Amino acid sequence: MMMKHGWDNYVRYAWGKNELRPISKRGHSASIFGASNMGATIVDGMDTLYIMGLHDEYKQARDWIAQNLDFDIVMTYFQSFDTVKTFD
Repeated sequence: MMMKHGWDNYVRYAWGKNELRPISKRGHSASIFGASNMGATIVDGMDTLYIMGLHDEYKQARDWIAQNLDFDIVMTYFQSFDTVKTFD
């Protein structure tokens, strides 16, 4: 099962980071969300984990979100981003 393989490697090498870089086996967080560890892969994968019946993995993801996800970090980035003025 490809989802299980990908998820297990994300957990092993990049847990809490936004994504896994599979070749280097390292987590990476710099993205449109800034450099914060938002666990974007965790948030994005939750519905798939549940639908595929990977309920232990779903619970692990849910618990990480409950304990670690902080939208205040992201909102600080977006508030700065939104204030950028572009000139036509």
